[in-house]
Amino acid sequence: MKILITGGPVHAKLDAVKIITNKFKGGLMVDLANKLANQGMEITYLTAKGAAMPEPILCNDGKIKVVYHDGFHDYHQQVLALAPQFDAIVLGGAVANLIPLEPLAGKFPSHNYKPGDVIPINFTVAPRVIDDVKKVAPKAHLFGFKLLSGVPHKELIQAAYGVLLESKATAVFANDAKNLMVKYAVTKERGEHEMNMDEMAAFIVQCLEDVYYKTIVTNTPSIVYSHEADIFALSSKFANRFTPIPEGYVFGTIAVRNPDGSFVTTGRGKNELEDFTTVASVNHDMHTVTVIGDRKASLNAPLMDWIFKHKPNVYAIVHYHRQYPHLKILPYAIPGTVRDSQRIVNQSFNIDGHGCFWLLDKKLNVI
Repeated sequence: MKILITGGPVHAKLDAVKIITNKFKGGLMVDLANKLANQGMEITYLTAKGAAMPEPILCNDGKIKVVYHDGFHDYHQQVLALAPQFDAIVLGGAVANLIPLEPLAGKFPSHNYKPGDVIPINFTVAPRVIDDVKKVAPKAHLFGFKLLSGVPHKELIQAAYGVLLESKATAVFANDAKNLMVKYAVTKERGEHEMNMDEMAAFIVQCLEDVYYKTIVTNTPSIVYSHEADIFALSSKFANRFTPIPEGYVFGTIAVRNPDGSFVTTGRGKNELEDFTTVASVNHDMHTVTVIGDRKASLNAPLMDWIFKHKPNVYAIVHYHRQYPHLKILPYAIPGTVRDSQRIVNQSFNIDGHGCFWLLDKKLNVI
């Protein structure tokens, strides 16, 4: 698979000879490029001249191709031009996001000034490159980074999640400048997963290798079953577990099975818990989820269908984004993938970094 990685400083030009940059040289991103190349990925590494470089042997063997940019505007253009050619884009370049509003033409005329003179220069916040990538490469996996320094952990994760929502990234790696070796992969369901550099490389590879379910919409009428009493009983019982997040979404799922094999569940990207859709069927060989109407189901729909099919005594499922003590913890996988959905479970469980899944019988007792 082909991956575009950016690393090292991305400078802004002040005049023809002066630049504004930061202290990072790109060593960690070079390390990531090396690791991914050694795992069989075909890497193109976009960086600035003078920054840290990948291992020469990997470059000589053609496993890593190095491409250079000449500052922020060139970097922005090259990322968007290159992105459609790749299966994944990893934006790890350290962008100088404060750039001069109007770079000086030629060289600053210092001979016209004396020491101590104050030179007013207007700066602007640079456009965020990651926000434009999915516009040109909608099917590619996108990974970004959010760096803060010395802030509370909750603020760091929230900032990374904001970037993820706006950019539609697969994951954003949050890290604190005071400890760059520890990353937190923030995912679409607002999960956070602590990892080191080796684990980050493995996480990216796994995302590329994952098989995802896709939604098929049908307007074919089906038998309508009334689960209102059970749905509202579950909504009421677990209401305080479905806490809205600052971005306005309510994370979590309620699902109730129908006698014909379909089930009612919550919609995707919902702003209130009582936002339901009907899943007519899930084909686990073709990896499709068929819904009635135009409302996509929760990304957890394939997993819930798998449970319903393999556990006839499960009538309803309640999932919320908290780990529950004493339940078995299963390894994390991105929701809506085969890896996440085709799990063999016998009772209620947690998914590491995602939340718990309560399995309920017809009397709404926990299994």
